Amino acid sequence: MIRHIVTITLKEDAPSEEIEAFFEELVPISEHPKAIDYYCGWNFQDLGERCDIGISCSFANREDFDEYMALPHHSPPGAIMNRIADHWSVIDFDEGSPAEAQAATRAERGSA
Repeated sequence: MIRHIVTITLKEDAPSEEIEAFFEELVPISEHPKAIDYYCGWNFQDLGERCDIGISCSFANREDFDEYMALPHHSPPGAIMNRIADHWSVIDFDEGSPAEAQAATRAERGSA
């Protein structure tokens, strides 16, 4: 399973209307039939670097994920995000246990 996570740090002066519009523009991509789950919300922790909004969704495989990422529906929220965000970050990974991640690390980087 593929997990797609986006974190967004807003500009201090990001207009609330633009933030609301951003969430509205997420609706079409959140309803993609290949998205197994789609969650977003406001961060309530102050751990690490500041982050205001988190988005998370998963897909059965990379083909479904690639289809989702190619959607033209990504353009409108992306344009808004570029106006309201100070910083954003994305991580996409194959979901697995810590032991599976450790095994993948050893396979890719060696055991030392």
